[in-house]
Amino acid sequence: MPVSWEALTAVASLLSSLAVLAAVLIAVRQVRVGAAQVDHLRRATQLDGTMKVFAMLTTPEQREARRFIVEDLSDRCRDDAVYREELFNLRGDMRAHRELAVMSLLEMIGIYVKHGLLDPEIVFDYWIPSNTATWRIAESLGVVAANRRIDPAMWENFEYLIGLYEHTRSGPRPAAEPQDLRNELVAESSGD
Repeated sequence: MPVSWEALTAVASLLSSLAVLAAVLIAVRQVRVGAAQVDHLRRATQLDGTMKVFAMLTTPEQREARRFIVEDLSDRCRDDAVYREELFNLRGDMRAHRELAVMSLLEMIGIYVKHGLLDPEIVFDYWIPSNTATWRIAESLGVVAANRRIDPAMWENFEYLIGLYEHTRSGPRPAAEPQDLRNELVAESSGD
């Protein structure tokens, strides 16, 4: 029985098409596996970064600085002209200004969230009211406005973080009462 060249060409074309289809299916699978691996790596990297940021947020220095902001910063700015001048103009020994350590850390967290390096939902699940109070107190005392006269971009990522937090939590929340913040700081320092 003679073989027709047309039939042989059709069979070869069919086999060639099947080979291409198999290659496409394998490639699609490889892309999915690769995407899953990239996602897993991204999540692992975010977890590591998040854990480091949370470790920084919970240091005794940060907790004490947040307590200082909530309980003492208003009085210190009112009663100590030199302290207020240093804070408002960012001059002098900045190590004496514990509030700047808190604001700087929250500015850094804002940068990481804004650029997708930290997941805001994870950050906000851990959010503590004294973070919001830090912003509200610094803003109400005029610290933010004074610092922005030096650099208009000062604290913009901290402000971004506060705005995003308030937006994702269904709008602005009323400011916590000082006693509520003191209770939070006591619970925070006891490890709860």
